[in-house]
Amino acid sequence: MFTNMFFMRDNYKIVMLKKSCNFNLEVIELYNELLLNGKKPIADRILSSAISGSGNLQRLLHISKGRELKKATEEAIVNFKNVIYWIEQCVKSGYWFDEKLLKDAFEILDFCQRKEFVY
Repeated sequence: MFTNMFFMRDNYKIVMLKKSCNFNLEVIELYNELLLNGKKPIADRILSSAISGSGNLQRLLHISKGRELKKATEEAIVNFKNVIYWIEQCVKSGYWFDEKLLKDAFEILDFCQRKEFVY
């Protein structure tokens, strides 16, 4: 049972890493759409935060406990909160809306905040 719990936890980490990578591909599509509509500053912020957040997520899943883990976790949370903020700004401004992308961002943020998976 104990071994199975670790397998499930590691499997969920892999699922979230894949989700994060797929999320970045979707963000690149959003980035392109925003560029085509003259919204480069917002596009840059979303893309930068998404890619940085995914890098932080990968780091926090594979580093030892301590200051480095805490820092990677905090940075991942900040980056995904920024992605959510900027996507919500796009929605409010009527530039773009994709419910799945926003839902995925919230799901990844939630994962980053779960102590049982990242600590």
